[in-house]
This record gives sequence, C-alpha cells and structure tokens, in this order.
Amino acid sequence: MKNKNKKIDMICGIDTLYYFIETNKNYDDLFLDMLNQLENKKTEFEEKEIEHKNSDLFIELKNISLQYLSKVEGFYWFKDTNDFFKLGFKDEFTNRALHNIRVQLMGIGIYTIGLKALISFINDKLLKDVSTGDYPITRADLNCFINYDFSFIDKTMFATRKKRYMSISEFATATKTQTIYVGKQPFALRLYDKKLELKKSRKKDMMYEHFINGGLDVEKEIFNIEFEMHRTHLKAYKITTLQELLSNANTLFKKAMEDIRLIDNSSITKNDIKNNSKNRAKTLPIWDYIKDNFSIDTFLQNEFSIKRVKQKSSIYDENRFIDEFNNLIKKALTYHIYIDSDFVASITQAYLQKIENKKEQHIKEQEPKKRYIPVSIKGVDKNYRLLEDGSLIEPVNVISFKELSDNDLQNEIMTLEWQLNFAEVTKRTYIAKKLEMAYREKLSRAEKQG
Repeated sequence: MKNKNKKIDMICGIDTLYYFIETNKNYDDLFLDMLNQLENKKTEFEEKEIEHKNSDLFIELKNISLQYLSKVEGFYWFKDTNDFFKLGFKDEFTNRALHNIRVQLMGIGIYTIGLKALISFINDKLLKDVSTGDYPITRADLNCFINYDFSFIDKTMFATRKKRYMSISEFATATKTQTIYVGKQPFALRLYDKKLELKKSRKKDMMYEHFINGGLDVEKEIFNIEFEMHRTHLKAYKITTLQELLSNANTLFKKAMEDIRLIDNSSITKNDIKNNSKNRAKTLPIWDYIKDNFSIDTFLQNEFSIKRVKQKSSIYDENRFIDEFNNLIKKALTYHIYIDSDFVASITQAYLQKIENKKEQHIKEQEPKKRYIPVSIKGVDKNYRLLEDGSLIEPVNVISFKELSDNDLQNEIMTLEWQLNFAEVTKRTYIAKKLEMAYREKLSRAEKQG
C-alpha cells in the first residue's frame, strides 16, 4: 500500500456465531413437547406408509416452523425455514456437563436480519421462557471484507507470536493466491478471495447486496480476512458470554492481527526466512491499516424488523404447494418441456399408484405366512390342512388348561410327560414349557381346594 492515507473500503463484522443458552425449570416441558411433535409427524407418515426424510419433519415453536435436521451428539437439531439459524436441544438429564440448548447463527440470517436483531429474536422472544438469561459463547468468526487484492501473498509472508499458530497452508493458481490458512482450532486465520468463493454460491446476490450497502465496490477485488475463535481461545481473554464477546470484538480482532502478522519479507534476510525467525520483520502497511480501522459498531447497528422472520416461517400447506407447483411449471416452460393437464395427471397418478403398491406390499409382508393349504373333504364336517411336505392333518383344537376338567387335566399331564420322553431334541423345550404350565394349573387348583 503505497499511500498510507488513502482510504480503503472495508466492512467489519461477525460472520459466524455459536453460543449456548442456559435453561431454567421450564425447559423440560418444552423439550418433551418438541419430541412429542416430532414423533407425531413421523407417525403421520408411517400411518400413510409414505417414505420420509428428516427434512420432511417440521415442528412449531412460538408459531415459528422449524425443520428437523438430525440428532448429533445427543442434540436434536432444527433450523428455521429461512436458513437464518439452527437450534440444538438435548435431554437435560443426559450429559449434564453441557448446556441444553445450542444456537448457531447462519450467514443468511446475519446478513439479512442483522446480528443483534437475530439474537434478540431467539433470546428474547423464541426461547425467553426457558432461559435464565445466561448465554455462554462457544465460537465466533470475526471478519473484514475489503476492497483489496491479496492475491500476491504466499505462506512465507506470515509471522506468528506462538508456535501453535505456525501451521500454514495455501491454495493458489499459477498466477495468484486464492486462500491462505494460518493456525488451527481453537484460533485460526482464513484469508481468501470472497468473489471467487461466491461464484457458485446461492448466497451470491445476498452478499453482493451486503457489499453494496456497506460501501464496497463489487467491480473491484474483495477479499475476506477472518479469524475463527473457539471457546478455549476466548477464555484466555476472560470472554465467556455472548455479551462479553460483542463488547470486546474490536479488541479481539486487533489482538488477533498482532498474533498473526502479514509481513514484508524484504525487511529481513533470507536466513531469517529460512530459519523462521521472522518476528523482526516489518508489518505490511495494509495489515496495520485494517487493524487500526477495524470496528463492528456499524455492523451491530444494522437491524431489521424481526417480522421478516415470521413472514417466511410458515408450515407447509396447500398454498405453499401451489406456489411450488407453479414454479415447477415456469421452470418446465423455460426449458421448453411440453406439459398439459394429461401429462400432469399421469405423473400424479403414477406416483399415487407407487405409494399404493408400497402399502399393499407392506400389508402383504405383515400377513403371517401360511405353511399349509386349507382342504375340505366332502361328507366330512371337519377342516383339514395340507402341509408343505404333502401330509394331510386335522387341525388342532386348542383348549386352555383352565377349561379342562380335573381328570382331563391329569390325562393331559400324563400325555405331555410321555411326549417329553420321546420327543425330538428340537421339540423338548416347547413340550417342557407346556408341561410346566399344566403343573402350575394343577397346583393352583389344589391350593384353592386346600
């Protein structure tokens, strides 16, 4: 940077934020209600015998629709239908070392609603009834989008204060650097070409709107300087809560830029570089410029009405189905796919028939397999069974021991004892159990007569 006084446009902020919510005595009722809703949704699909995925399951929390994701490490994870945030809930009686609710704020929510508005919506509205008001921080990514071309840098141009930050990797083409990683969890730097990353991203339009609103020139290069900080790193600076993180974000970022510096290699000897003795090197002016001008104050003031969360959060219903169906029709017309009412009807009928066939198959699988064919013999008032081996037998007339007279019961015991002596090994257990039941019935009668 030749002119130190030249203004370079940059947007400072927090790109990712994870935190816990400490819960109160009301949490158990909320958790059980959510599990109940989830099981009811699963049952609805199972009763109709329709295959379903986790993403087909929705629950409601304070009139906000949440989509089920999966169960990971004991937490049931959901996300709102706008992709603004994720919430994880666990049983309060398992893994008591962890808090019961995890919150992950996603980029779409941060750059659409605003960080503080999103936090307020979750903490003060959605989950206020189950919270003690304590929000332990677990991860924050502090970042700076800047109109500056960092493609000239390489991994030799970084000096770190601590050895554990010295893990450095880079991804580059033959002519320019695209991404640099310095350090690893719980503290790491990522410096990368943001416009290149957004080329195939569905967030491209949203992020470009954010850049323009923040004063960046989208025709110029835009790089992102991002420090990923986890709980153990933050604790070293006595930062344990969400509020402490927000209050100290500026200082944290500036301290991070001192811990990992972009240096001028021409200010030290080749031996210094070879021996990794680079701490005496001068910091590049652009690095000092970013450090001196970093502030998230403007970023935290960007707040929109939380009504935008509600407007998009609705349970899937007939109107949403029609909207999605209309979009499919538009897409078909765009790609010159011929459609008419007969074509749509045939697709619908084919899928419904597929579901019906699966139902019939399921019912068939549930039916007990017949190992015989019922046979009627003319002139004989009895039903016989033709077994798989070709033998014909008269069906067994099953009577419980309680229905037998005392003499019949004694005769049945004698018969079972005889059968047990001569039965094949594979049948002994079954006959022995029947004999035990008969003995118990005889003993019960003796006690009553007693």
